[in-house]
Amino acid sequence: MIDSLNEYIVAIYNLNKAQYGLIVVALMSVVGVSVGLFTEIVLRLFGIKGEQ
Repeated sequence: MIDSLNEYIVAIYNLNKAQYGLIVVALMSVVGVSVGLFTEIVLRLFGIKGEQ
């Protein structure tokens, strides 16, 4: 599955650089939000709450 995803991303890179850039930005946004949510959950488990 990972190999086919890599091949898909390489094919998009070779065909359309703008679409590749949008996919990279979207994936990085998803990773950033995931890391933030995971960190928030871990900190709340330790009893640390952020200011709101």
